[in-house]
Amino acid sequence: MYSRYELWVRLCRSFLHQLKECCSGSSSHLAPSVVRGLHSGADGWNMCRNALLLEYRRHRQRMAKREQIELVREMIAAREIAQHCRSNNRTYSELRQLEPDIGRPLSFVQRIFLEHRYIFEAIAKHIRTADLLTDVRVNPVLEHLNVGKGNLRLETLRQLTEYVLESEYCGYVHIYTDASKSPDGQCGIGVYDETNDARIAVQLKLDTSIMTAETLAIKVAMQHIAQRGIQRAVLLTDSQAACTFLKKNRNSRYRNAVAHEILELARTYQVTIQWIPGHVEVSGNRIADELSRAALANGTERLENDIFVHDAITYFEERQASKINKWYQEYIRLKGKSLKQLCGEDAESSSSYCAL
Repeated sequence: MYSRYELWVRLCRSFLHQLKECCSGSSSHLAPSVVRGLHSGADGWNMCRNALLLEYRRHRQRMAKREQIELVREMIAAREIAQHCRSNNRTYSELRQLEPDIGRPLSFVQRIFLEHRYIFEAIAKHIRTADLLTDVRVNPVLEHLNVGKGNLRLETLRQLTEYVLESEYCGYVHIYTDASKSPDGQCGIGVYDETNDARIAVQLKLDTSIMTAETLAIKVAMQHIAQRGIQRAVLLTDSQAACTFLKKNRNSRYRNAVAHEILELARTYQVTIQWIPGHVEVSGNRIADELSRAALANGTERLENDIFVHDAITYFEERQASKINKWYQEYIRLKGKSLKQLCGEDAESSSSYCAL
């Protein structure tokens, strides 16, 4: 962005250049009124003012295009870097070795990585494994629920959920997980071990989507199971998206690291991951929801967390939206203020412009 002095220098130079071209042109190409106006005070000033205003508008248009190009470049670079981070490939390894003061110019991609390093390094990596984990039970649907959740009354859903828990999962340790997200993007997760009456409420340090937060809640619950050595548990979540994500990773040898840790622990401790309808007054699910909401309060323990690629991209999209809004507000402010000053409505400003 040019300083006010640099802007005036550019405007005046452009104006003088246009004035020179205008005056040096053939009289046959100039209207008599224009020729007379160049030598008259008021009309001459009006032409000067109009030329300045025209150049100012052109300058603002050029700056707008430059801003747009920079925003697009940053977004494309961020997407590419995020993909390299997830793949954990050679490009990512080279970027991780960068230091801010390396004594040589940095490329655009390198500058973006260093500026947002903490975001890129938090992206969960994808790993290759030899074995599938199809023996781990992940159920993104509820048995006997043959119609959509929206087609049944809440009381019916509650009774069906309790029936499945008391029949199919009788004798299991019941552990509920949930996640909440505040309007400003902060996420909290809650874990409720109903059998052992253990409660966990933590706040995620990095903002994520609600699906990522639900998956991380399952991860925290799995770590709780491992720490206590709990065997034969059922982990109950109201996030079908998280269950579907885990099931997809279970059936692949190229696996998200967070999903891999969850599935490996589930296999080791014989844990079933089961989806249940949310907000149907199942007591365990309600308590987990309360814990996740309580985790959003100030002073709650904060957890260092992974993020997924779509979370990183969302971060940059929101950042770009903020920059676009900031630029637009600045553009409106300058357009309303600077053009008014350029018009020289009062005599003092008019004389100062003429002096230029």
